[in-house]
Amino acid sequence: MRFLTVLLMFTLTACAATKPSIHAKSNHELTYEQVVSNIETYQQQTVRWGGIIAAVANYENFSELTIVQFPLTRYGVPITTEKSAGRFIVRSDDFLDPIIYSPEKRVTFLGTVQSLQLQKVDQKMLSLPLITLDESHVWPQKDPESSRPYNPKHDAPFLGYGYYGTGSYSP
Repeated sequence: MRFLTVLLMFTLTACAATKPSIHAKSNHELTYEQVVSNIETYQQQTVRWGGIIAAVANYENFSELTIVQFPLTRYGVPITTEKSAGRFIVRSDDFLDPIIYSPEKRVTFLGTVQSLQLQKVDQKMLSLPLITLDESHVWPQKDPESSRPYNPKHDAPFLGYGYYGTGSYSP
């Protein structure tokens, strides 16, 4: 009987609604295009968007980031080689340090859609979606050497083992 009770508890908790995550794609994720085309329908909805920071602005009571939107992988990493759909604004009541959230860094946000906000980019006025920040993740900068293909002859964990345990490799 105790086993059935424990099984029932696990089953019920598995069915409970969970908070969306930056690192996990949800089944009903809203796209940038959906929200921009009909902002009134999607107000107060949670979105997971990401991209590259274009600008940082800290005011007395809030901070704003302007983000160039890029599609995300299923883990939430912005794919900067894909085409951008536009820009959006992230607003936080907390101070967002310009060193951490500096321009050209890749970021992913979980937030709530609020409205469209006018912003001037160069000489053009754009209507950008405004989201309030719930959660954020700044991705590490890509290391140019990390783009090399894996080579077991020169890359760890094989370094130093060599042929037959001699500690050296033949060229």
